[in-house]
Amino acid sequence: MDHYFLGDPSAPSDERIVRAEARGIAVELVTDRGVFSKAGLDEGTRRLIESVDLTGAATALDLGCGYGPVTAILARAYPGVRWWMIDINRRAVELARRNTADLVPQPVVLQHDGIPNELESFFDHVLLNPPIRAGKSVVFRLYEEARRALKPGGKLWVVIQKKHGAPSTEARLRELFESVDVAHRKSGYFVFCAVAALR
Repeated sequence: MDHYFLGDPSAPSDERIVRAEARGIAVELVTDRGVFSKAGLDEGTRRLIESVDLTGAATALDLGCGYGPVTAILARAYPGVRWWMIDINRRAVELARRNTADLVPQPVVLQHDGIPNELESFFDHVLLNPPIRAGKSVVFRLYEEARRALKPGGKLWVVIQKKHGAPSTEARLRELFESVDVAHRKSGYFVFCAVAALR
């Protein structure tokens, strides 16, 4: 069985087109085997897209971008934002690049395990639907990397279900960040907004 959080899926390609809709914006996206939520927009990601506020932002990172629904939709909702997209999964990165090829400016799309060190104090916002199946140590590492990559006062947005560790995520975010707000809470889903210190 292929896991979406691996670098190079071995499952044979079987592309399909899905429709994703949130914030009143609908897009058609190409998905494939071996990527997260290949059948369409998952509920957690939809709630993340619906909850974030990127007003006034210049830069945003779609961390663990998968095939690109977050950027594809939010780049249309916030056309002034310069987007970066990162995923460990080679196939997902290739799809994300194709699915956002019509955006102006074009997102920067990278295959990488987490956030490269050179992107320090770089982003106004980081958005993350964490790879729960990769394990808590990986998820918490991504929170730490997001803090490093955010500008002072920047915001990390995280969606997670209570049953998948929302309480421990909130506790860890409170250790790492200046403040943490619950931007959304319903039906077991939480969207946290963690604000980096004004260092």
